Order: sequence, then structure tokens, then C-alpha cells
Amino acid sequence: MKTEKGVIIVAYKESRRNNRYAILKRKKNWEGWELPKGHLEEDDYEDTVKLELGEEAGIKEDEIEEITDLEETAEWTFEEDGEEIKREYKAFIVRVSEEAQIDITENPHDEHEQGFFLKKKDVEGLLTYQNNVEVLERAAEIVSQE
Repeated sequence: MKTEKGVIIVAYKESRRNNRYAILKRKKNWEGWELPKGHLEEDDYEDTVKLELGEEAGIKEDEIEEITDLEETAEWTFEEDGEEIKREYKAFIVRVSEEAQIDITENPHDEHEQGFFLKKKDVEGLLTYQNNVEVLERAAEIVSQE
């Protein structure tokens, strides 16, 4: 079985009342809601986090305030062209500036049709896959303790 590595990102903005978390509506290969994610580039997880936030969500590198390794991995398998593929995506928490906005218009792979920063409970309700919900819950728990 082929294994692909990557990152899955819980990007958030701090708020006195309720932090806001990034969520994207996917349209390429499948339809549904997901956290920003992507394939590992050149064996550098932190650079991949920055790259994927820029490509998928339009969040500029200077809007990223802190990147924290969640020390968890989201794993899943799927079949493509008759071959089973395993994905192992390392999870990261990313605090972005208050000014950061989701802008999917520059996504070079045209993967998403919408993106928002929403309250955690709203993001949880929209996420298509349970592994995304689990990563969000763990990240939000850590963020709330800071």
C-alpha cells in the first residue's frame, strides 16, 4: 500500500468570546467541508503548513502568528485507480492575525468553493469527516488552555 504524508491544519483567530476556526468547502474529487490540508512538501512540515494555508485559504505568511505541532496524525485510506492509498497527515494548530481572511480565489488547484472563520461548534457541525472533527476538538482543547 502506498503511503502519502501531509499536514492537516486547525487555523484560528483569537477572540475574547469565541475563537474562530478556518473551514473550507471542497469541490475537487469530493464535496464536503474540511480543515485546510495538503501533501508534505520537501519533508518540511512547517513550510508545508505555510504553503497550504496560502494556497488553500489565501492566508499570507505574515498573517501567521504561531504554528504548534499538535503531536497527532490523522490517518485514512482510500482507493484510487484500483490501488489502496494510505494518508498520514500530521496535525498543526496555527494562530493567525485578527486581520486574516479566507480567500479561495487564488487556489492553484481550484479545490474549494468557499471558506470561512466560524465558531468551533459551527465548524464541528459542518465537517464531513470524523477525523477532522477529532483534530479540531483536540486543537481547541489546547487553545482554550493557553
